[in-house]
Amino acid sequence: MPPQITVQLYSVRDQASADYEGTLRRIADMGFGCVEPAGYPGYTAEKAAKLFQELGLQAPTAHIALAVGDQKNEIIEQALMMGHKYLITGCPPGFQEACDSLDSIKATADLYCEAAENLAAHGLQVGYHNHDWDLGLIGSQRKHQLFLERTPESVLYEADIFWVARAGLDPAAFIKEIGARGKALHFKDGIINSQESFKAAKTESGDVMVSDSIPFRAAGTGQVDLLAAYQAVQHAEYIGVELDAFEGDMLQAIQQSYEYLTSNKIAQGTK
Repeated sequence: MPPQITVQLYSVRDQASADYEGTLRRIADMGFGCVEPAGYPGYTAEKAAKLFQELGLQAPTAHIALAVGDQKNEIIEQALMMGHKYLITGCPPGFQEACDSLDSIKATADLYCEAAENLAAHGLQVGYHNHDWDLGLIGSQRKHQLFLERTPESVLYEADIFWVARAGLDPAAFIKEIGARGKALHFKDGIINSQESFKAAKTESGDVMVSDSIPFRAAGTGQVDLLAAYQAVQHAEYIGVELDAFEGDMLQAIQQSYEYLTSNKIAQGTK
């Protein structure tokens, strides 16, 4: 059976801020049984959990801050209330500075090890979501390789294959490389060779880096070979739709992505 299809709700941040319930209802109506939250605009976790139950939505993965330090207990409580299994950082703490040197990668890996230990007692796992700037070289090794070497298998790696391709790497080979850590993947599409400019943006789950200048596309309409990448999928439970930005109708692009991924049996939904 193909993995379950999900959608990263950061894609619909503008629509959700204006009408969270209405936006989720439209997504559920498309056939999504799972979504990946990045905060709950205007809602507490308790209220959001009730809404998700009403709409028949599950949130097994979420983009959320690391469960370390003073915020640890709050994050764990929220995750258990929402039914999250895999707590993934949309960006690492410190953004690019988290992986700009071997020392910073070691420090970042230590944080994820700490989070993994904190979550394990609750049956939860922490995960890392990549961009392209955290896939470059330090010496003879890629940054993600240095991170993987310094973290246990329980630390998941949510490969975003658009950013993998943009970094000049092969998505299928990358998925094979991360192996069983790839329980959740982002099958993002877009124009790989476009110009980029990152800027910081604030969300309810913390600061993130966004790249509005890159023309992201509905799945199957960009330059990423999603079908070839899927041939390498062995461990994924969830395959996510995500568009960081889109010039047209975002919900229509998500619908188109759903149709492409499910019709090609890359992922399965409820319809």
